[in-house]
Amino acid sequence: MGIRSTRLIGRDRELGALSEALEKARTDHGGAFFLVGEGGIGKSRLAADIASRALATGLPVLRGRASSIGPMVPFRPLAEALLSHFRGGLPPAAPELDPLVPVLARLVPDWYRGDRPHDNGNLLVLAEAVFRLLSVAGREGGCLIVLEDLHNADAETLFIVEYLVDNLASSRVMLIGTLRGEPGEALRLATAAAQRSSSHTFELARLDAERTREFAAACLETEPAAVPAEVANLLWQNSEGVPFVVEELLHGMLGDGLLVGGAGGWQVVGELQARVPEALISSIATRVDALGPDGETLLSVAAVLGRRFPLSVVQAVTDMDDRMLHNHISASVAAHLVTTDETTPGWYAFRHPLTAEALLARLVPSTKANLARRAADAVELLHPGLPGELCALAA
Repeated sequence: MGIRSTRLIGRDRELGALSEALEKARTDHGGAFFLVGEGGIGKSRLAADIASRALATGLPVLRGRASSIGPMVPFRPLAEALLSHFRGGLPPAAPELDPLVPVLARLVPDWYRGDRPHDNGNLLVLAEAVFRLLSVAGREGGCLIVLEDLHNADAETLFIVEYLVDNLASSRVMLIGTLRGEPGEALRLATAAAQRSSSHTFELARLDAERTREFAAACLETEPAAVPAEVANLLWQNSEGVPFVVEELLHGMLGDGLLVGGAGGWQVVGELQARVPEALISSIATRVDALGPDGETLLSVAAVLGRRFPLSVVQAVTDMDDRMLHNHISASVAAHLVTTDETTPGWYAFRHPLTAEALLARLVPSTKANLARRAADAVELLHPGLPGELCALAA
């Protein structure tokens, strides 16, 4: 049973603004919008909702996505978007577009003309060619292009996206780009474009406890009050309002037979618990692997210590110098894996409650036991007498 919400929850403001912009693209002028947030927060779902609305009104919708899998392919999201609409067909008949068809053949191979240059190599000319093509596609009643996961995009794609962003207001083209809020060229592009009023950025926040329960109810196709209180509480505590994690946790509860639906509504059977979803483990593993072996070691030690951990103990176990420690913890913060613990100086915490469990699931028992032993020794060495919560931590 696939657990997916049929409704957008907690995105009324963003949905209203994007729907209004879509209507403007149909009748007046276009614009660019960036949806920014952590993985699983609902960027793609919001973009898909707007795409569905565009299709329902007859607007052409072009969709492409950057990927971190395999070698980086220049222009992948743009080429994918153009091919999704123009694959197998001829270029639009437009005088202003005709001179640039050979340039566009770099992205749409069907348009290659053997008797004319395939590509003049000028990136600015290619950017203008893409802009003109989209303008022609949206001339009659608007056009929507959705480019997802721009944080994985190559520099050439981002160059063209920036060019589009600065020129779309003179067309009937609406662009939606999704990206994670991690430091990088894509985020710098979105930030700079917003500062010069060339685009709008929506930072998608996590759902609060009430919205999380409402989202769970939408997944279960019932009313919020019909979601058992212990289920709602467990979902909130372990997802902290990330929609993707809510869905995965619910999927696990149903698959394990802990949550059962019937004539009397949804009921809890046995001892309710949150199993770390495989999809979450995979997602976290991808981000951890990007940090390198030393970054993975740091986070593994931190996971052994728990959701909250003192950085001094991590340093003692890993034997990293101050500079290396700072670099790796900063990279972990930038990857949205950990954050500073505001309650205790020198402590950090995993951003998501299940991140530590997902990291521990990657360790073989012998490695886990060895790290636990070394961590306990470090806590006792650095904090004689084990004051406060350090006693429980060492235990």
